[in-house]
Amino acid sequence: MKHVLVFGDTHIPTRRDTIPVEFYNHIENTNYDLALITGDLVREQDMRAALPPLPRCHIVTGNMDHGSEYSFHEIVAIDDFRILLIHGTQLRPRGNLEQLWEITMGVRANIAVHGHTHKSEVMLYKGRLLLNPGTLSGATGGWSGRTDASFIELEITKRQVEVVLHLTDWHLEKVSRMTYSLTDSNGMISC
Repeated sequence: MKHVLVFGDTHIPTRRDTIPVEFYNHIENTNYDLALITGDLVREQDMRAALPPLPRCHIVTGNMDHGSEYSFHEIVAIDDFRILLIHGTQLRPRGNLEQLWEITMGVRANIAVHGHTHKSEVMLYKGRLLLNPGTLSGATGGWSGRTDASFIELEITKRQVEVVLHLTDWHLEKVSRMTYSLTDSNGMISC
């Protein structure tokens, strides 16, 4: 089994400088094989300083990552799954699931991980799993305040993925679990 940390939109240090303590402790005490990061780190060294040590990372460039050395998208293969990792700036309007599905189909991925909206989402859409980890730091779309903070964990075994969504409104932490499986050679996923 592969244990994968999925997060993004930290906006550290411009909009937030920390992540929720509960999230920090959970990440620090979990042994991840890999991290998928949807961009908008702003300054990677500051983001890494605000988090526990991370495993090997796949990172894509977000619209606030000026001068980033990372690609705008990446395909990550884990067991039988092909995962598209993008920030989501490419989607018009913001968070457009139909367009995300089309891009996912175009690169023959089973799962798409995107950010940009700062709203967590786990959705099975036309046989593809579309994931948005939201914002790990609770960064708002503006320059001050905070919103719900969230991240996702994936537990992948060959043809099955368990998605664990962690969400906090800064008073209460909620954890949701959903399990999905590949159903055929076309990469279709079902609950």
